[in-house]
Amino acid sequence: MGEERGQMTPPKLILFISMLLIFAQAIAYFYAAGLAILYGIICLVFVFIIFVSLDLIGLGPIKIPYWWWLMLIIGVLLIVFDIINGGDYFTGILVLIAVLMELKIGDKLKLEGCKFVVFFGILFGIWDCIVIFMNFVAGAELPLVNAIFGLIILIILFILVFNLFDIKIPYKCWVVLIIAFVIYTFVQPWAISLNAVGTGYPVVGNGGIILMIGFVCCAYFKE
Repeated sequence: MGEERGQMTPPKLILFISMLLIFAQAIAYFYAAGLAILYGIICLVFVFIIFVSLDLIGLGPIKIPYWWWLMLIIGVLLIVFDIINGGDYFTGILVLIAVLMELKIGDKLKLEGCKFVVFFGILFGIWDCIVIFMNFVAGAELPLVNAIFGLIILIILFILVFNLFDIKIPYKCWVVLIIAFVIYTFVQPWAISLNAVGTGYPVVGNGGIILMIGFVCCAYFKE
């Protein structure tokens, strides 16, 4: 980190989106009152650190270096806060995805730029489908059908991301958007509701929103 200060890059865009969501999380902590208010204050500090370190606008003498390990600490602490308060770990996961992008982990998987975010969206989307399968109750066919359809289109997107073979569907940002919309609308809500009364597994209900963020990233950088 540090060689592209002041310029928007895929990991910086993800961190910028994370910053906005962390701000919303801080407000939610304030409403929870008690010790959660302290977490809210710390989250506002995280927002300030990320905003200044991104160096998108001039802030005079106020400088915070854009270090990957600093973002890693923020991501881990956000997950710890969610563990304590029963959150969904989403903001922490998003920050860690940005850190992995900055460390060029995607290059080792041959995933350029924003495809790395889409890849994580696929993984979390598949997890959402699996949770629906595990919580299936006889007579509740709708969520099962949604999960099966969701799994099919996620596999298609996986093939497109890694360009495994030609299936006559282009990898375009609008394709990512359509699949993200389907997962966000028809799979993610069922995964969250069924998991809440059933298995109670962590990190459920993040697939669609991460794919949405992947679409924003792909559209912004025209990938």
